[in-house]
Amino acid sequence: MLLQKVTLLNFRCYERLEISFKERTTVLVAINGQGKTTILDSIRIALWPYVSQFDLAKTAFADPANTITIDDIRIIKKVDGDQLEMARQLPSSVSATCSFDDRIFCWARIRDSEAKSSRTKDDSGTKKLKDYAKKIQERIRNLDQSTLDLPVFGYYGTGRLWKEKRLTESKKNTRDEVNAKIRTFAYQDCLDPASSFKQFEDWFIAEYKHDFAKKIIALEKGVTTFPAANDTILAVKGAVDIILETVGWKNLAYSQQYESLILEHEQYGVMKMSQLSDGIKNMIGMIADIAYRCVLLNGHLGKDAARLSTGLVMIDEIDMHLHPQWQQDVISSLEKAFENIQFIVTTHSPQVLTTVNSTSICILEDGHMYGAPAGSQGAESARLLKRIFGVDTRPENLKITKELRVYEQMVYDDRWNEQEALELRERLNEAFGNEEPLLTKLDLYIDNRKWELGIEEN
Repeated sequence: MLLQKVTLLNFRCYERLEISFKERTTVLVAINGQGKTTILDSIRIALWPYVSQFDLAKTAFADPANTITIDDIRIIKKVDGDQLEMARQLPSSVSATCSFDDRIFCWARIRDSEAKSSRTKDDSGTKKLKDYAKKIQERIRNLDQSTLDLPVFGYYGTGRLWKEKRLTESKKNTRDEVNAKIRTFAYQDCLDPASSFKQFEDWFIAEYKHDFAKKIIALEKGVTTFPAANDTILAVKGAVDIILETVGWKNLAYSQQYESLILEHEQYGVMKMSQLSDGIKNMIGMIADIAYRCVLLNGHLGKDAARLSTGLVMIDEIDMHLHPQWQQDVISSLEKAFENIQFIVTTHSPQVLTTVNSTSICILEDGHMYGAPAGSQGAESARLLKRIFGVDTRPENLKITKELRVYEQMVYDDRWNEQEALELRERLNEAFGNEEPLLTKLDLYIDNRKWELGIEEN
């Protein structure tokens, strides 16, 4: 499965936008309010006709976010004196081109009226996509088709959060254990960007307890050697271990003693999930959720389910809550843990951009898309901060930065020995602790200019 492109017409801030996606990872960059999340939401709308044909995805049928709503229609404004006139632009549409099992599908979803009674319309291409998904749903009802690979989908928005839940609360709520064993249960809430990771947590704890019970029975029968865990657990643990390698945590497990999911660290020992930082908890929850959906959809792939499953995962602000070092590793770790999944992510982090090729970066500005300048991969993050985000590497509004700029100009004007410059330099040395590269550079310039001007030191 590969999403090749999406075309938006009069959708939110875009009059018309066509964006093509890379086979592995596409990174969307823009300042706030320029339409990064809009792209992800449009993909959700485009994919919903496919996902909705699977019975256990039906819980989100009433969610208007799966359609083009009236609020999604682009509005133009005209100001005439004190008068403000606005008008919605129609039709509003989301079109997509995607391959499933080497078949290319092109389809569009359209809103051509702003009347409250109107609905999103699907074209003939959408009907073909739905029919294709329906046939897959019928095939997998036959358990003899259990080796049929199914694509994984996931959308993780900025509201994603690992929400702790006491086990007593879990017991009060009836969990449908039958649904949890059906492959397409993995499509439930898969395109909901605000979903928590409770579905995974319930499943993982149940799997762990089941695996533990099997070992007890085996011990009672005299068996003394058996695998550390079943393949489904190993698939999830393996993906989580790859992602957490940068921060040193590993071995996700369930502890009966703590009644909690736990992790191990060589320095910090064993800790409950609730004791970890938001960044680690959210990353574990997201990666485990993706791996869980891979395992449930493609259990026939065993412990390699996360690595071999295909699909599409969208992550809004992938750098959220992550240390800069982790930001530099997160893309490569995702691609290593999920070798065949296509990722579309947004970011505000130059650290993230230093790890991807410039051809994988899409800059969104004023309703248009631009390619990134060449040379992002392996570049210094400060350079990308300026070239791609358009942000100065120094906070220019600070008094100390302004004084640094004044001193710099005085040096280039050969005024470094004036009293004002000397006083400025003293304050700058105190502020930067003699560790400012620009001051070192200016010292070298001064030495060179003294030689050029024939100025001898006393």
